[in-house]
Amino acid sequence: MNSQITPEQAEILLTLYSLILVAVVTRLVALVAWRKWFRDAAPDNLTQEERDLRRVQRRGRR
Repeated sequence: MNSQITPEQAEILLTLYSLILVAVVTRLVALVAWRKWFRDAAPDNLTQEERDLRRVQRRGRR
């Protein structure tokens, strides 16, 4: 059995590693986007006015 990697095997490995890297990066970007856009979406039993006030207060701290 030959222990050297053929060019075809190297190409397959590179393709697989690339697909895995793309999947991981996509997952991380999606997670960041989800937290950024939907962090206030949790039910918190606040009225819309209280939610708006909280949002204004957060923006004032930045």
